[in-house]
Amino acid sequence: MIEVKNNRIYFYNMNKRDIIPMDFQCVSAYLCPHCKKVLAAYYAGKIVDLEPFMEEPALKHHYTMGISNGGQYLLLDDHNHKKGCPGWEIVSLSARGITHSIYVWARRNEVGQESRQKLCEMIAASKVPGFDIVQDACGADDPIILYNEHLFTNMNKPGFSQSIIRKENLSSYTNWIVAGDYSKPFEPPIKPKTEPPIDAPKDEMPSLVDIEAEKGVQSTKSVFGDVIDVYTRAEAIEDGVLVDVTETAKEAGIVYPTAVTQALWNGYIEPPESLKGFQDMQGRLWDVLTMFSFSAREMKKSNIDVAESQKDTAQILYFKTIFQMPSKAGNPKMETVDLKAISGPGDNAEPILTIMLLEED
Repeated sequence: MIEVKNNRIYFYNMNKRDIIPMDFQCVSAYLCPHCKKVLAAYYAGKIVDLEPFMEEPALKHHYTMGISNGGQYLLLDDHNHKKGCPGWEIVSLSARGITHSIYVWARRNEVGQESRQKLCEMIAASKVPGFDIVQDACGADDPIILYNEHLFTNMNKPGFSQSIIRKENLSSYTNWIVAGDYSKPFEPPIKPKTEPPIDAPKDEMPSLVDIEAEKGVQSTKSVFGDVIDVYTRAEAIEDGVLVDVTETAKEAGIVYPTAVTQALWNGYIEPPESLKGFQDMQGRLWDVLTMFSFSAREMKKSNIDVAESQKDTAQILYFKTIFQMPSKAGNPKMETVDLKAISGPGDNAEPILTIMLLEED
C-alpha cells in the first residue's frame, strides 16, 4: 500500500504485519480522485523494491522508480491506471498545469489553438465533463489532468450512434463544445476525398521523441529549406552561448548531439556555492538529461505528438526537473524548474537537441 497524507508518503502492507512500514517527507504527489492510487510522487528517501509493500506483488510492475536530486520519484504506468480505473487516463505526467496538459491532449486529437484556449478556460471552471483537475497533494507543483473520453463525448446524453460520431470527429466535436450553442445538434463536417500529389515529399525530420534516431542522409535544402541563419551551432558552443553535453547525453540514451543553454547551465546545473561539496555538476546535469529522456519515451509510448509535424519546423518537448537550491533561511530547498527541449536542424542538417529554460528562445 502506498499512501500520501500530511506531506508524507507511507509504504506498508496490510496483509503482512511483519513488513516494517516506511515513510518519508513527500515533496510532490498526485492522487487519483477516483481510484485513490498514487499517480506520481517525489520524496526524500529511497525504496529499493516495492514488492514487500504491495498486497498484490504484481502491482510493483505498474510503477517506475528513479532517482533525481537525491530524492526518489515514483510514477504509475498510465495503461495500468486506466485499466484499474475504467475510463480515466492520465493526459501526461510530464506536462504540468492545465494549459500544458490540454496542449498535449489537443495535439493528440488535432484540436486547433483557438478551441484549445477556450477549452482550458472551461476546464478550469469545471464546465467540461470528462476532464478532472488533479492538484499536487503537497502544493509544490502545478496540477495534472485526467481525461475520460466516454464522459466527454456523452455530454447532454446523446444517442448511441451520436456518441460514436463524436468520438470519430473529436476535433470538430471540441469546436462545437467550446462554441457553447447546444441547441443545435452536433454535425461533423463532410470530409472531401483528396489524393496526395504524386510528387509529395516522403521524408520527414526524425521526431524529437524518437531518441533512438533513424539514420539517413538527406540534403539540407530538401529537408529544411534555404539557410537563413549564419550563426552556427558550433560558433554558439565556442562562444559559450551553448554548452555541449553530447557525451553525457549518450549515457542517458540520447543519440542526438545535445547542448544546454548558458542560462540553464549557470543558473541550475552548476551547483550554487553553498551546495558545492554536497551537489556536483555532473549529477545535476544527469538529472536534466534523464528527466528529458524519460519524458520523451513516455510521450512516444503514449503515441503523443509533442511537436509540429512539418519537417521544417522546430519540435518542442516540455518537461520538469527538480533542483536542490539554497534558500534565504539557510536550509536547501527543492525547486521545480520548467524546461523545454527543442529539436531542429544542425549545421549539417543533422537532427540536434537543445535544452533550455522555459522562457528562453
